[in-house]
Amino acid sequence: MTEIPQYIALCGHPTSGKTTAAEIIGEIYGHATADDGLPLRKIAIDYLGLTQHQVFTQEGKLENVVLNGREWQVREILGEIGNAFEEKFGGDIIPLMSHNARPKEATAVFGSVRREQGKYWRDQGALVLEIVNPLAGPSKFEFDTFNPVHAHAQILNDGLARGLSKEDARKDLAVKLINVIEGRVA
Repeated sequence: MTEIPQYIALCGHPTSGKTTAAEIIGEIYGHATADDGLPLRKIAIDYLGLTQHQVFTQEGKLENVVLNGREWQVREILGEIGNAFEEKFGGDIIPLMSHNARPKEATAVFGSVRREQGKYWRDQGALVLEIVNPLAGPSKFEFDTFNPVHAHAQILNDGLARGLSKEDARKDLAVKLINVIEGRVA
C-alpha cells in the first residue's frame, strides 16, 4: 500500500464538499481535521459578537449581520479578517498558523486552502486535492479563490448532482478519495 501523507490539504469552491472530504479522510486514515480559520472564527466570536453557528456552518456564514453600522455577510467578515492577517504578515500566514498549531508528528487534513496556499502545503509535503462539485460555483468574494495549479489531483464530488442519496454520494466521494490518496488513480 502507498504511504499515506502526513498532511492532506483541500481546496475548492465553498460548498464543494471540502468539509465532508476532510471528515471522510479522518474516518479512514485517522487524520485530525485542522481548522485553518479557527483564529479568525475566534476573533469573530470573542470580539465581534458573532455566534458559533454563524462562523462554523455554511448556513451561518450566509447570514447577514450589522457590524459597526454596516450590513455584512458573515462569510465576508471572516474573509476580511483573514485578508487583514495576510496583508500584514503575508499570504501564507493562515496555513503557517494552522501548521504551527499542530503537534509535529500529528497527521492532519487542512480543509480551507485559498489563493496560493496550495504551494505552501506542497512545500510541506502535503497532498493537495481540489474538490470539484458541479453544484458549487465560484464565490463572489475574492478571498475564496484558490489556484488549482497547486493541486496534485482533482476529486469530482458529483454524487448529489447525479441524483445519489446523501449517504450514497458520501460513499462515492470516499471511494474517489481512497483511490487518489492511495495512488490507485493518477
